[in-house]
Amino acid sequence: MASIAPSIPDQCDSSFTRDRNQSARTKTWARASGWQEALTQPDIGQCIALSKIRCVFTVVSLALLLTDIPRTGLGVRSLREFYPLQLLPSTAVRFGPFDYPVIHVWCQDNASSEPSGSNFTEFAGMKGDRIVSGARVWPYQYDTLSVGFRGAVDLLNVTKFPSFLLYKPKKGEAEKNAESLIDLTTTFTMLDDFMTSARIKLRPLGNESTVLRYATKHNWIDRIHHYVVQFASTNPAWRLHSLHTPHITNTTHALAICSNAVATKHSPLRPRFCNHPGIWKVNNPMNTSLPPVRLWDHMDLRFQAFKNLYPDLVLDVVLLSSQRLSATSGLLQTTYYNYEALEIVVLTRGRRCMSIKGNWSYPQTGDACTTVFVDDYRYESDRVQTNLVDWYAIIAFLRGGAQAYVWLRLLLLVYGAYVVAGQPVASKRVSDSLLMRTLLILFKIPFEVIVYSSLLPVSGYVLALLLDSSFMDIFLDSFWAAVGGSINIGLVSFLRSTAVQMRNVWLLAFLVSLAVYGVKRSRDYWGDGIPAVRGLVICFTSALTVFGPYKKTTYRDTNIMTLFEIANEGQIMDIIHSNPAGYYNISNYFFDDSAVMLMFCINAVILCAVMIKSLNYLISQGRRNHERSRGIIFSITPMVPCGAHRLWVTSVLSIQFYVPARVLVGAKSDSSRTASSSGAKYEDSPPQTKVRPFNSQLLPKIPSRSATTKRHLLGGEDYNSIEFRSILQLMNIAMFTDPLNFFWLRVLGIPMYLYRIRAIPLRSLDTHSSRFYTVILPYCIDEMEEHVGLGMKDFQLLDSASSRDIPLSVLLQSG
Repeated sequence: MASIAPSIPDQCDSSFTRDRNQSARTKTWARASGWQEALTQPDIGQCIALSKIRCVFTVVSLALLLTDIPRTGLGVRSLREFYPLQLLPSTAVRFGPFDYPVIHVWCQDNASSEPSGSNFTEFAGMKGDRIVSGARVWPYQYDTLSVGFRGAVDLLNVTKFPSFLLYKPKKGEAEKNAESLIDLTTTFTMLDDFMTSARIKLRPLGNESTVLRYATKHNWIDRIHHYVVQFASTNPAWRLHSLHTPHITNTTHALAICSNAVATKHSPLRPRFCNHPGIWKVNNPMNTSLPPVRLWDHMDLRFQAFKNLYPDLVLDVVLLSSQRLSATSGLLQTTYYNYEALEIVVLTRGRRCMSIKGNWSYPQTGDACTTVFVDDYRYESDRVQTNLVDWYAIIAFLRGGAQAYVWLRLLLLVYGAYVVAGQPVASKRVSDSLLMRTLLILFKIPFEVIVYSSLLPVSGYVLALLLDSSFMDIFLDSFWAAVGGSINIGLVSFLRSTAVQMRNVWLLAFLVSLAVYGVKRSRDYWGDGIPAVRGLVICFTSALTVFGPYKKTTYRDTNIMTLFEIANEGQIMDIIHSNPAGYYNISNYFFDDSAVMLMFCINAVILCAVMIKSLNYLISQGRRNHERSRGIIFSITPMVPCGAHRLWVTSVLSIQFYVPARVLVGAKSDSSRTASSSGAKYEDSPPQTKVRPFNSQLLPKIPSRSATTKRHLLGGEDYNSIEFRSILQLMNIAMFTDPLNFFWLRVLGIPMYLYRIRAIPLRSLDTHSSRFYTVILPYCIDEMEEHVGLGMKDFQLLDSASSRDIPLSVLLQSG
């Protein structure tokens, strides 16, 4: 008992102190509640008009904001979510694998034994199981698989290859596009001549072979933004190629392109795809219902099928392997993305050689042979390797935290509007429900301010974007890609891709905030308003980027700019070491597709704005127009509450806060809108309601912090008008309810002061006005002259309290 007794007084003292503090806060709360009677009562419902267009944008913005994470996800937890065919935890197939026929052309009189010098004009062609009258230009000029083909044509000096396919049309030659057809005779001749040239170059002695390895640097104009900016940038891409001619005799039943014997004895014969990790499988060419087979087995099966179909012909195969290695990285190279495009062209032809009987090897140059058929078959696949999965926890935390912040932000916004809607105002009708009044207040707030003015969630979204955006570029690139240049994307898949693409809106909002902040720092005084950017400009610019991945066959340009041979590889080497390091396509986020498209859209919007402003200037030349707030991109926020830099510590008002306002019908003086006229009646019927924006002609100037004159914001009667106070209350609802601002004001608390201010008409020289009004400011007496420009005789301190002890309905009238 003795040990317990001493604690009893301590418990009593603690309880007494707690009760005393609670009593003091209760008294302060009651006293601060009385401030309401001294303030001019705003009336948002009557003074601010409701814009139907804004309501539409608000609903759309709200839906997108609330569902950002449900629509786009937190991040990449597993590559399988985006690419079903996952090879390793960090490696997946992002495009394909595809295998498809391009053309099969044969002579109509395939029993003829005429030599190749005869003039054959009758040919037939098939693509798969479909009869065709010609080959498309696309696979030989525009497709990425044509790059290595055209490069080999140049190195082998193939003379019968049409010049227009090499982007060198002859004068007067009919213009061809991607959908044009190459007649069967030309197709047959150019493929036959290509294979002959390859044999002469790579297998001059018939049984010994070399490999032609070369690199190409070509244009890559594929998407709409590539096409539009091609005058400034050709967007070059590097590719590595190797041309192979397998040794074939009449006893050959398999090409054995990737066999171990080939790798050890004749390493130059081994194409690059043989060294690739993972097994490339495709459908069985004989029967698609059978299990898939390996890529090289697929080639062998097709070779065997041709041999069975044409047992009396000498078969010939040329294989072209192409590889595009690309690497990109995220923020500070924390995340990496290595992706590789593998493309293979297999040309097969059958020839009847008169001098070859029984067992045969490849015919010599002097043998008289006639080509009976040529076949073009292709394979392509892209693979991506990334460590992004390892960063999932951090990216999910950034993006999920930002989304949670936004949800809390919206809840507090509704709460703030609910509190204001419950306050008694002269214009409130009994028939108006509290819910309806709350919704009307919410719909009158420019919602872009809510979305983009909170720097914390915007920064979280931007950091997550910089970490994983390159991966999303890679995903969208493969998502919009298709074999043969075609594209067939449904509405649902398009919306899914655009949801990911529009993540760059956060980066744009962040850059706008930095730009506006830098402009504001350039000088202290802004006479007609605070610089800002129209919120819809950000939305519109971001919306334009969703068309960035759009492609069309007429956009494609893969003209080769640089071509040269490279040295052969040695023994079996790692794929990274076996490629020249200088021929990688290396980039990072700020030079990747989405960033390039974003910069293009920004420039496009600015150019459109300049053209519209120039046209407007020419039309209105000679007329006086002082409506500076009508800027298309850069505009102004006509007013902010006095002391906003202390009240909105975590928010940057970079987005224009613009609202249409109702003003008193028949008001004849500025004083008619002050507190003395708070009982004036408004015209409720729409035809008699005057609606106009708050601008520099209606409102007083924004004060300079260093101003010493009383011709400033607080010194003007208009500052105390019901319309002005309604605007400021609406701005406070929007900005106070930012969670960090709310915590700053309602949990930590800052000193707030109730002042009685002398009202001086802006157009009057009378500095001894006897009219006063009250305001709530975050400045003590010693700071009033510095921050507001008022002398001691122009204001009187009435009361003070902590912001956490002031009712929210009163605090929202601060400034």
